Amino acid sequence: MYCQQVCPWNRFATPHNEPQFTPKPELMSMTKDEWHGMTEVVFDKLFEGSAVKRAKFEGLKRNLRFLAPDQ
Repeated sequence: MYCQQVCPWNRFATPHNEPQFTPKPELMSMTKDEWHGMTEVVFDKLFEGSAVKRAKFEGLKRNLRFLAPDQ
């Protein structure tokens, strides 16, 4: 999120109304414990057809560990 706030290119950005960019409600309602306890099966279901799959399950888990190194 910080990278989006400080990126100089974002000063040219305009709000969008593209429904395909709206996060899935399932993702927005997940708790911290659900993110950290996510299985690969759940990852595959939640991110089917998403660019997040390029990071793969292990990439997501690595990023979650970075955000909360005590877990």
